[in-house]
Amino acid sequence: MFSKDFLINKLEQITEFSFAGALFLLPFSKALLELFLSVSLISWFLLKIISGSSFSQNRSLLIIMGLFIISSSLSAFTSGFPLLATRGIIKLIRYSLVLLVSFDLLQDSKKLKRLCFIEFLCFLAVLVDALAQRIIGKDLISGIPVQYADQQVRLTAPFHAYGLLGAFLMALLPILIVIIFIKSKKHGFKTMFLLVIPAVAFYVLYKTHSRGAWLAALGSWLLFAVIMRQKMLIAGIIGIFLVAPFVLPRNALIHLDIERKEQSLVERYYLWDRAIQVIKARPWFGCGINTYGRNYSKFDKTKSWRVPGYYVHNGYLQIAAETGLVSLALFLLLIFTGLKSAYLAFRKSSGDQKLLVASLITGFSALLLQAIVDTTLHNTQSAVLIWCFLGLLLSMQGRLVKYE
Repeated sequence: MFSKDFLINKLEQITEFSFAGALFLLPFSKALLELFLSVSLISWFLLKIISGSSFSQNRSLLIIMGLFIISSSLSAFTSGFPLLATRGIIKLIRYSLVLLVSFDLLQDSKKLKRLCFIEFLCFLAVLVDALAQRIIGKDLISGIPVQYADQQVRLTAPFHAYGLLGAFLMALLPILIVIIFIKSKKHGFKTMFLLVIPAVAFYVLYKTHSRGAWLAALGSWLLFAVIMRQKMLIAGIIGIFLVAPFVLPRNALIHLDIERKEQSLVERYYLWDRAIQVIKARPWFGCGINTYGRNYSKFDKTKSWRVPGYYVHNGYLQIAAETGLVSLALFLLLIFTGLKSAYLAFRKSSGDQKLLVASLITGFSALLLQAIVDTTLHNTQSAVLIWCFLGLLLSMQGRLVKYE
């Protein structure tokens, strides 16, 4: 039979490569993403059992996560939809395991470098697919046609929603740009030429016509400029924000509905008001994990005809509405802990290491900002990115992040 060391080694390999495979496949297939992710999570769990090692060296992280899962699960008992609630609990446990695997794997700088390379290839594939969709009217992988806001083309690439494409681009762009900058100092013009890739990515991000993604990207880059103390970059971002309303086409800034009113803002007013009514009625443990679409009508006094059955389009309000304010507080504590960990690593770093940590904070912050106005926290593809980023940021405390 196989020795214990042999099994441990194989499980480590399976965990890493299936996790990397899941992240590579994230834009292209939700089914394959979930398959590879399941293989990675199961192999990692078995690895910890066989090796006898702790699931995490950070005991406070395990405590917060445990309380978050328990608090969120309590809402299932009064949801009225036990099967849906059970699925929600399973999904939450899976996201928590994504965090732990990311936390465990990416403490190794070599593994982080390999993952960055794989995601670079994924990023290129998404950009090629987006450009193909712009030229021929549909993407190359699933044949998804372009969408429109008035007469403005909205790209989705292999994703089924322009907001998801925006989330993917703005999360990975800061890391890509910083790595290209680091490499260019060693390899000169040949690597600087790769800056054409971020330029194309910014164009594709613009063509999503997702104003939430635009604002989240600007906000995250403003954070990057502030923590790096780049006054010129701060001025440039503020300038873009002030000039954009006068330069961009009107129908890129205002998306009209059938009543010729601003669609997104009006819809979000009703979506957010509906969620707030649920929170007021069930403040502690919400209406039930994964059951918001079925339960909100019990507490909605406005009864608007607009956006029936929609998610809240504010991830934080949705967490509070589904699982209560206690769960929201615990989730925000996880986020704070991750950002604090990354900031401590940032303070200890210098030069290229400082840039790399700042780029990771920037990409994560972009996703958190977009979650204020979109379903980023509750869509599988963007949620996996968030929990993976969170695990990576948590793993930074007490060490320097290298990319050589």
